[in-house]
Amino acid sequence: MRYAKLINDYPSYAPRRMRIGSVIVYNPTDAQLLAEGYLPVIETEPPETDDRHYADPRYVERDGQIVQEWELVEIPITDEDALTRYANELTGAEDADLISATETLIQQRMED
Repeated sequence: MRYAKLINDYPSYAPRRMRIGSVIVYNPTDAQLLAEGYLPVIETEPPETDDRHYADPRYVERDGQIVQEWELVEIPITDEDALTRYANELTGAEDADLISATETLIQQRMED
């Protein structure tokens, strides 16, 4: 089990060596870590993602533990990526040359 303190919404993990009172302790026990304010960290599996989202970890303190949660975040796309996707949707193409030709045609029509 890993122990940490939640600082700025992210875990700051307990060191392997720490000063407790006037003594330096190597590999502190669970009880010592709890007494120093460290909490157990519960890590969870990230959710399934697709090509338009990623899973961003979040940490919350709950019931004397730090629990990892996940938020699905949309990946921002560039104008070029959006144009490629649009060309692919229009043509159903997956061939890079055909998509490139379609992009050129769309760009020309947009400029007119």
